[in-house]
Amino acid sequence: MLLVLAAVSYKLLRGGLGDAKFVVRVRGPGPQGVQVDGDVPGHATSEVAAFVADLELPAGAKIWGVPDGARIVLRFSADVPEHLHQRLRNYFYLHV
Repeated sequence: MLLVLAAVSYKLLRGGLGDAKFVVRVRGPGPQGVQVDGDVPGHATSEVAAFVADLELPAGAKIWGVPDGARIVLRFSADVPEHLHQRLRNYFYLHV
């Protein structure tokens, strides 16, 4: 039981990124400051970088897509303002 609790705690502290299909990290300004790891369904990496750069998110912001059955659920770091969550969902789910 203690081992299970430790494993769950570790995963939560890491932010659940280990199971992510893709992770988008903002490292700095412009598309060159956006790092995309993994494959974003329906989008080219350069498209994703340009879209996220246009939102002018602060460095350190992360968006990741986690498989949930046949679909992908988006997760956001605290650096991504809540008012942008739906806009990001619309963009990422448009081509899925």
